[in-house]
Amino acid sequence: MLEERSVARCADRLFVSPSAVSHALARLRTMFSDPLFVRSGGAMLPTIRAQSLERSLSLLSTVLNAELEKTRGSQCTTAFHPAESVRDVKIVSPGALELTLVPAVIAILHEQAPNWTLTVEPFERRSYVSDLATGRVDFVFSIGGTTPVGALVDGITLWEDELVVLAGQRSDLYDCADRISTELFLAHRHVYPLPWPISQNYLDVELARRGQHRNIAVSLPSYAALGHLLETTDLVSSLPDRSARALMRSHPDLKLLRLEPARRSELSLLWGIAAAQEPAIAWIRDIIQRAAGSFPDNALPVTRRTSGPTVA
Repeated sequence: MLEERSVARCADRLFVSPSAVSHALARLRTMFSDPLFVRSGGAMLPTIRAQSLERSLSLLSTVLNAELEKTRGSQCTTAFHPAESVRDVKIVSPGALELTLVPAVIAILHEQAPNWTLTVEPFERRSYVSDLATGRVDFVFSIGGTTPVGALVDGITLWEDELVVLAGQRSDLYDCADRISTELFLAHRHVYPLPWPISQNYLDVELARRGQHRNIAVSLPSYAALGHLLETTDLVSSLPDRSARALMRSHPDLKLLRLEPARRSELSLLWGIAAAQEPAIAWIRDIIQRAAGSFPDNALPVTRRTSGPTVA
């Protein structure tokens, strides 16, 4: 009824008579002490109470479908061939991974599953339990633990990043050694590629608790122009170490500096448990893990200039 807004269409979907749907609706109205649906024109519109039940019913349906998929999976012997299959994968990802993990996953997909397509949505600092459980998205690259694993969502840690600073030759940080204090970092003007609002950024939240803040001179919608901007101005930027190293491959004159104290965060891969039984989802999950393994947590690169003293 929530989907069809019609007793007749609901009856058709359920292969029962309209009378059976009306009787069932009457029982539900008694159980919930609410009309649930009211007629308006030619449609049956849900009440606020019925709308509040929609998400719970959707999650319940997902759990039941997961149990059915387990049964079907145990009975199915059809082999899965990525190169012969067609699928659209939807992934939620922070912008910084456009420099590292996302291209690596795309490269493997292009080679091994050429008929697949990939849609990447920007990551928001919120829970994705409903999106994953209902199949609206297939995977989430998560930072910050806002989507906990549980009955509907499973996940693994892909890697741990250290937050580092990049500066170009026009910045006076370029002549420092490879470790700087937070105070010196905050004394400079910053470029901020917007992965999420500053109020939700774990660095800025931590700084705000200490009564500190960054001087953000430029906010960008992505990381595309970051390297060029750092090379041509005295601005600096903070980003995960793997993303910083990737950016330095195309902008080798940038300098990487580590912050004191060090700040680290985990990158997790999350998926809906209901979809985990699907061979295609299990396969792409392995592909993502393999791609993540190609970015090891090596020691940060030694910068070419070390003329200045370490600032602590």
